[in-house]
Amino acid sequence: MTMERIGNDIRMHPGGPVSGTATPPGSKSLTNRYLVCAALADGQSRLRGASLSDDTRAMLGGLGQLGVATEIHAATREIAVAGSRANLAGDEVEIDVGNAGTAMRFLTALACVGYGRRRLDGSARMRQRPI
Repeated sequence: MTMERIGNDIRMHPGGPVSGTATPPGSKSLTNRYLVCAALADGQSRLRGASLSDDTRAMLGGLGQLGVATEIHAATREIAVAGSRANLAGDEVEIDVGNAGTAMRFLTALACVGYGRRRLDGSARMRQRPI
């Protein structure tokens, strides 16, 4: 592309074809759904192209509280999850999701699996939101 100044205006002239590759960021909603599935599964799962957002980190924290081992590989945007076969840990579990609404909704359902008391909480703003 070339540009030409004409007074205060700029006229742009098309150039040749443009090519390239772009990798969009992962979806936090899909990442959290996949994390729940991987947590309940049997064996090791690897999520590639995962979102590493605050919501995802809140979900990972909640899974950890429920005894699910996870490992983040930030450079490759991968998350490894050791499946629990739906054998979630904890007689008394407290999970704080901060502002992560997606994590709150999914962890509420997941906390019903197994035995024990599970308490989910979040920020003051989260307590105002409809869940």
